[in-house]
Amino acid sequence: MCIVKPSKLFLFSLLPVLAACGPAEQRAGVEEAAASPVVEITPLEGSNWQLVQLTVMGGYEFTPDDPGKYVLNFRSENRLTGTSDCNRIGGSWQQEETVLRFEPFDAGRSLCQPGSLHNNLVLNLSNVVGHEFRAGHMILTTDTEGVEIEFEPVE
Repeated sequence: MCIVKPSKLFLFSLLPVLAACGPAEQRAGVEEAAASPVVEITPLEGSNWQLVQLTVMGGYEFTPDDPGKYVLNFRSENRLTGTSDCNRIGGSWQQEETVLRFEPFDAGRSLCQPGSLHNNLVLNLSNVVGHEFRAGHMILTTDTEGVEIEFEPVE
């Protein structure tokens, strides 16, 4: 029996491996490779992101009036810095494939003006467990289903 488990391979790179398999096994291996999503890891170090939208439990969406007030900076040596309206953000970040965690995570506690997204953002950033990229935007997810924090690159 021939078992093919592609991992980040292009279909043409499977041909030598599949040559040792029978015709039915070759078709199954190629179909599995075509159906397997390729996870591309975008290195975060040195990148800066500003908030586009925050979707919280219940599907409520919040959009900042000024995305530049809510910024995450992924520094070298896994240092995280940034701003959240009237407060600073800091801590460390760990990235492995689709997993992303901020540990430790710290944010200032200054009282912000009404309409600030600081409390919702900080609460959800401290619970981030994963991320993915869609159309150039970084989508952070938490351990709570339906919560997404969408960022775009800072230019």
